[in-house]
Amino acid sequence: MFSRIALRSTQAAQQIPRQSISTPRTMLTAAKSLYTAKASATGGGRANGTAKSETTSFTVSIQPPGSESNTNPEELVALGYSTCFLGAMKVAAQQIGKSGPSDAAKSFADVTLNSTDSKTSPFTISTHLTIEDTKHDIDTLVAVAKQTHTVCPYEIAFKGNIKQSFTAIAKDGKSESW
Repeated sequence: MFSRIALRSTQAAQQIPRQSISTPRTMLTAAKSLYTAKASATGGGRANGTAKSETTSFTVSIQPPGSESNTNPEELVALGYSTCFLGAMKVAAQQIGKSGPSDAAKSFADVTLNSTDSKTSPFTISTHLTIEDTKHDIDTLVAVAKQTHTVCPYEIAFKGNIKQSFTAIAKDGKSESW
């Protein structure tokens, strides 16, 4: 899914004119591959399947959403998205001259599987990401989070392809959603 995404080094990314989050993104040209994760799935896929990393020892049983004892694809996307976004906030903060997320910062990703009336595309996913940082004011947190939309690989892949929403919660309890 993410093989179409090309990553640039931080220095190369800083030389690209910044886009506002409302500007459609275009695919970037790969400057250098940084990492390729390899995985396989066997069995029933979403129902009674197994997903296994081919690059590490990580293996997980896959069950349909709602199963309490095993995981599902949406949970795996949420794990990757929340960690990637939080890490990308450090790069974004540097790009706009702000301090990055504190060690107390948390990101929470909700990845929702939706059904549609379409016969050709009966399912979609949507996301809601919440960033919480008890060390930053709301203006700084929102500015950094919005800049992160231009550097986080998940954000670049999701933008324009799925419905997304965001919330930032700052040190004084103030929040902003977009």
